[in-house]
Amino acid sequence: MFECVASQPIFNIKKEIFGYELLYRAGKDSTEYDGIDGSSATKDVLVTAFSDIGIEAITGGRKAFVNFTSDLVLDEVPHMLSNDILIVELLENVHPTEAILAACRKLKRRGYLIALDDFSYSEEIEPLIGVADIIKIDFMKCGVEDIKKNVYKINNNRRKILLAEKIETYEDLEFARELGFNLFQGFFFCKPIIANAKCAEALQVSKLQLIKYIADPEVSFFDLANVIKRDLVLSYRLLKIVNSAYYGLKYTVTGILHALLILGLNEIKKWISLIVLNQIKTTKPSELIRAALVRGIFMEKLAIFQKRRKSRDEYFLVGLFSLAEAIMDTPIDAILSETHLSDEITRPLITGEGEKADLLKIIYHIERAEWDEAEEIAGKCGVDQAKTNQFYIEAMIDANKLLS
Repeated sequence: MFECVASQPIFNIKKEIFGYELLYRAGKDSTEYDGIDGSSATKDVLVTAFSDIGIEAITGGRKAFVNFTSDLVLDEVPHMLSNDILIVELLENVHPTEAILAACRKLKRRGYLIALDDFSYSEEIEPLIGVADIIKIDFMKCGVEDIKKNVYKINNNRRKILLAEKIETYEDLEFARELGFNLFQGFFFCKPIIANAKCAEALQVSKLQLIKYIADPEVSFFDLANVIKRDLVLSYRLLKIVNSAYYGLKYTVTGILHALLILGLNEIKKWISLIVLNQIKTTKPSELIRAALVRGIFMEKLAIFQKRRKSRDEYFLVGLFSLAEAIMDTPIDAILSETHLSDEITRPLITGEGEKADLLKIIYHIERAEWDEAEEIAGKCGVDQAKTNQFYIEAMIDANKLLS
């Protein structure tokens, strides 16, 4: 069986989520994906992700790109999964035999989209280009001239969806757009665009002042409810979260004070922080908020696991604010100076040092499917890697429930 599955976001030209690629780590009793029996590992992740967990819970109902070997395609394994969600991604070592091409045409007749992974042009794969809908080019593996050459060959009297993979900066994103790419996969959205050491803008400061207010340990339910009620958007979103499937209440909460009394001050503080960050973001992908929430929930689960339940809110906010710089395009120290959060929260975010900062690095590596790096840090922190993998999957599911 596999140990963990990561979902990497794929954006369209408007920086909206198109889908997710599922990347996974095989367990100790299963062959690694690049080993002899990649098909067995893929079957494990398909059974678990699509049946045991539920793919909608991981991807939020978006498209799921899943790698398939030749054997799996010939065995018609993709047909077991819904074409509404699944995109069949053929690995680079799949060759265009007559049997493979026939299997691909059958998939297309049944409404599946086919993607070619790690594309590098050769005449041999021309038949596969013909049946493919989406072609992925790795921007880290290929140089500029190779990328241009591949695009030229692909666009030779045909129309294909081009997906730029491993886009890590906004400069890469603009370059890919200029070449006619339609989809983009990578962590460019986690990068801030800071022209200079600017301070938070006035609107952002007013929102951050709310976080400063709720950080006051002496604040009362009544006073906090009055502050929240003055902001229509904040009130609506807070009530939506409280009434979401995540909390499973058997009745509807209609008032802010009622919500505070049900969830308690600490829970409300966390969600106000989330909502404020969501309101502050402007042209950034909504995936940033989802990723920040996943990190926050992941950190909170680690705190509980380590028997630090009283500090769970600190861990949550460290995870949540770990992407604040990218959301606001403002240096993290300038952001945190406006929030009045405690040193236990701000120090690991500013210095990148300490136990909380190390735990945050675990999820950073899991997001990128850098399994060995994640395992090494988890070991140093005295946390079993199997637990961190479990918490990451649970955090994805919980975040999608809260944002649905």
